[in-house]
Amino acid sequence: MVKFKEMLDAGCCADPATLLATEDAYPAIFRAEEANYLLFGMWTNAALKKDYGLEEGVDYSIFQFPALGMGFDDTSSVDTKELVVTSNGNNPAAADAFLDFIIGPDAANIMGKYGYASPSTAFDTSLLGPVQQTAVAAVAGAKVQFVLGDLLPGDSVDEYRIQLQRFLQDPSEEMIDSVLAAIEAKAATAY
Repeated sequence: MVKFKEMLDAGCCADPATLLATEDAYPAIFRAEEANYLLFGMWTNAALKKDYGLEEGVDYSIFQFPALGMGFDDTSSVDTKELVVTSNGNNPAAADAFLDFIIGPDAANIMGKYGYASPSTAFDTSLLGPVQQTAVAAVAGAKVQFVLGDLLPGDSVDEYRIQLQRFLQDPSEEMIDSVLAAIEAKAATAY
């Protein structure tokens, strides 16, 4: 939180209230006539092109989160889509064949044509636009971890997001103490 405050104080972004993850703030931040910063996943790429008519690499881009020197500078967080095959399905062999297909080069390249990256090593990254290529390169050159929900137990992830929103509404040192206390209190109930 201290690092976030330093970035906000240095003018990294527009008014922190515009960074809130709400339906109202989401379109506003991408239509603002000033530089903005927003922690959103790469699913945003498709929405920005389709829903807002923005041009990838021209109207928006991404960057590696600034090195904070706190031991995680070489880590990328990856959001995934889960596919599960159960043994009690009507056709487990067909389900297994579908999983083989979906992680293979044909499906990866079909998804790439629609702007979605794939973990397949056979994936042709030239199918992606510049923003997605930047994201794929960052993940390829980093230690990979999964999204926040996979890293925090139970309700802790929800509490983290709530408290981050509180901080953005009041990025003061006092709020940092309050936010961290709330996160720690929630975490104490999970362990």
